[in-house]
Amino acid sequence: MFCTNCVLIIGYFGFDLFVYFRVCFRYLFHRYNQHQISNMESVDPSKTDFELMRESKKRKLPWWKTPNAPIICKRIVKHLLRRMYAAARADIELRKQHKQVTKKLALLNEFLDALRKRYLHPTLLDRGVLSVIELWLKPAANGELTNSQITRGLLRSMLELSGVTRTHLERCKVAEVVFALQNRRDEMHDNQRMASELIHRWARLRTSKCSLVTPGKARAPDIDARTEPKVAPQTRQLSSVTHGLLCTDS
Repeated sequence: MFCTNCVLIIGYFGFDLFVYFRVCFRYLFHRYNQHQISNMESVDPSKTDFELMRESKKRKLPWWKTPNAPIICKRIVKHLLRRMYAAARADIELRKQHKQVTKKLALLNEFLDALRKRYLHPTLLDRGVLSVIELWLKPAANGELTNSQITRGLLRSMLELSGVTRTHLERCKVAEVVFALQNRRDEMHDNQRMASELIHRWARLRTSKCSLVTPGKARAPDIDARTEPKVAPQTRQLSSVTHGLLCTDS
């Protein structure tokens, strides 16, 4: 009985459903043809398929190249630096209470990932990322050293940081902290080598009016402690150029 009723209902409404779906299909097909025609009118017939594919990819700009990118970058950097600064201050308080300091280490990967993004470099520098790095690298008041993993990651990131100018360095004392790392006897050799490279790069800013731009394909040198020449830190002297860079008015 149920099957008979279903057959009767389908038979009664079947033609109406067929007409409805036919009208919908014709409408969608018409819209599709209009879209194809409009695309064909804007295509240069002299170009090959490969050239058309390249042009279509060029039209799809990443978000950091759109007009709203500066506003988005400022929000990202502001939120990031606020958290990084809070983590450094929290570790200082934990060290005063003789507790284990883990705040900076927990956020290290996030901080390094942001420093690798070249489109964030101008905003990071303008917002004072070097001051935050200085706070992260500075030893504790009791002389306790910063975690070697944090030091290595931040030094490598600063080597890859593009657009650093003398003005950025004069706003903070990160150069003094890095120079102290270079001369510290109990610091790891690879960290001392990266710190020395940073000091030499920044010293060149004193005689150059342009910013220090890291090439796009340049990478921080792969450091191997086994091949690192043992240089006595206490024999290193501050050059006159570097001295002028570090001894700026605060």
